[in-house]
Amino acid sequence: MVMELESVMECLGNPLKARVMMMINEHGPLTPKQILSYDSKIPQASLYRALKSMEENKIIITVSETKVRAVVEKRYSLNEEFKGGIDEMMMKNDGDTYFKLFMGFAFNLLRTFEEYTRREDIDLRKDGSGFFAVPVYATTEELEEMYRKILEIIRPAQVRKTENQTLHTLAFIATPPDLLRREA
Repeated sequence: MVMELESVMECLGNPLKARVMMMINEHGPLTPKQILSYDSKIPQASLYRALKSMEENKIIITVSETKVRAVVEKRYSLNEEFKGGIDEMMMKNDGDTYFKLFMGFAFNLLRTFEEYTRREDIDLRKDGSGFFAVPVYATTEELEEMYRKILEIIRPAQVRKTENQTLHTLAFIATPPDLLRREA
């Protein structure tokens, strides 16, 4: 079950596939019906195409199949190799792979902003889009605690509750330490 880096990067760079990965990671193995219950705006055909591609590229795996009337319903989980690949990259301290993953992440954000800014109906004040950077001094442990707290705040917003809500992606980046600016 060898997973290609290009497949992982494509998956992370595709908003729908990245969203499916986050849902499965957050909630455990899911059926397509369950995925749609978390985000009813996903077109069903697009979801099935994404799931098929993700399974072919070994990003997700089928963990069970249940016959529901005349249809077999699959339950998908993230491939342990995917999780292990990230762990392995960290253990090997593989900067090249880390940079490639970050590039996929950054290109996805760039594509999202480009598509948005090319639309004629944008409303910069009302659409809720924005970006900012805040320098912080922190140890690795303190950064991890910040991530945990941020995720606690965000978790309730990962499920759509009203038709007025629109899907946004919050992206958080902790840059490598700036060793040239060690200001006290």
